[in-house]
Amino acid sequence: MCPGLGFELFSVERGKEFGLSQRVIDGHQETLEAGAESCRKVLKAGGTMGLGGDYGFAWTPHGTYARDLEHFVERLGFTPMEAILSATKLGGEIMLRPDELGQVQPGYLADLLLVDGDPLEDITILQDHDKLHAIMKDGRFHKEDSGIAPRSGLDAPAGPVTDATRQVVEARP
Repeated sequence: MCPGLGFELFSVERGKEFGLSQRVIDGHQETLEAGAESCRKVLKAGGTMGLGGDYGFAWTPHGTYARDLEHFVERLGFTPMEAILSATKLGGEIMLRPDELGQVQPGYLADLLLVDGDPLEDITILQDHDKLHAIMKDGRFHKEDSGIAPRSGLDAPAGPVTDATRQVVEARP
């Protein structure tokens, strides 16, 4: 099961801004509450919950997917690690590619984030684009900033990813 809680929540939070009537917003609120309750029942019965929602709309734009992790924690009672595993390992299983997706292992397709902070302490940190210092997609750096670098000690100054580091990381299978 992959609930689209984000779409319903955004519709409640921002519906007026996009011209939805109060009646329609109230319907989204009911759907959100019933959907969250259904998810909790599925989990209680031993079912699994993959991360997934409806994105690409005005109030759920692409690039805001990490908010679903917060919804799983706040509305479904997941721990941050359970939410992350639903988005990664379980995602590979749901897509019927458990031996290719969802884990950081040799031979797997893995995208990685270097985050300034601990998402297990605060899952919302993954929504803060300024805290995402590096993004690797398909084994290549997609985004990097000058706030990351190999460090020789705790007080070493930060700098850009060096060409040597990039070559080593990108060469790994």
